[in-house]
Amino acid sequence: MDTHKDIFRLAQKADIDAILEFTSTAREGLTNVPNTRERVTAQVEESLETLKEKKGANRLLFIVERDNVVLGISAIIMKLGGEVPFYNFKRSRHSGRATNPKLAIDYDTLQITTDFYAYSEVASLFMAKAGRGTGLARLLSAGRFGYIQNNRDSFQDGLMAEILGWTDEQGVSPFWKHLASRFIQMDFDNADKLSTVDKRFIVDLLPALPIMLNLLPPIVSDCTGRPHDNSRPAMNMLKSIGFEETDMCDVFDGGPAVRCQTDKTWIARTTTEIESYGDVDGHERCLYSCGTGMNFRATVGPANLVKKIGDEHTADKIRNGTDPVFIAQMKEPQIVRNETI
Repeated sequence: MDTHKDIFRLAQKADIDAILEFTSTAREGLTNVPNTRERVTAQVEESLETLKEKKGANRLLFIVERDNVVLGISAIIMKLGGEVPFYNFKRSRHSGRATNPKLAIDYDTLQITTDFYAYSEVASLFMAKAGRGTGLARLLSAGRFGYIQNNRDSFQDGLMAEILGWTDEQGVSPFWKHLASRFIQMDFDNADKLSTVDKRFIVDLLPALPIMLNLLPPIVSDCTGRPHDNSRPAMNMLKSIGFEETDMCDVFDGGPAVRCQTDKTWIARTTTEIESYGDVDGHERCLYSCGTGMNFRATVGPANLVKKIGDEHTADKIRNGTDPVFIAQMKEPQIVRNETI
């Protein structure tokens, strides 16, 4: 039996101080993580406005807490490319062959696209140090897909996520240094912050024609689509839920983008209402969810998905009146992971 009370829910104004306590430590470059009181407050308020379907509000902010202590945040962007296009680079492979003289060339190009138009984005996953290695990160990530399933009509048919791109030991992004900064002549952090306000400068400055990677230092090609070492576990977690790698990458740091059809995540495919409660010790740990909108709650505990049997102690953590409690499989069954995320 779980002794902790782990809860995933939407952020409220009362959570602002608790969120700021750990997000204020986020390093520069994580511009999707609110690290000032102004930004935390703005994101919480936007989340509340999004629930009310206020025009222009487009983000839901979630928290995970253990025993009433907030230890992480994550978010969903409801729809990409609404008022301002959402830009990525698309990597394409080309080849050339000559017979006289007999020569061959293979090379890749990058070109600006808006292929993720009308997707929903899962974003901003960030844990406090005290929450890392406790297993809460999986609830913090998977809880979003439980929310989407319980509020399906509010979301798009495609989901995507951008993963932080690779940097060297000095924290320098070779992709930015040798490619993006040649066109966007400002420092990385200022460009990334500006992009959260208005992305139009991206298409104004980056070339519309394909960029040939073989004309740049080899490190650029090597790090295009490569996740930051610290972000690989988060990427693997999304892949275990059902996301797939793509040929798309971020225009600033070259970080990979992953995507999945909204109804193809393991949570969407396996969600079922609990029909009875009983002894489920030794069974797979599943996502428990209950409620919609601000009343949504999720947690993790053992369950028998085949027989739809849940653990009453776990369900009681999130039960809300007469709302049904659902269970779902959090990852592809044949994937076995030894690490605690």
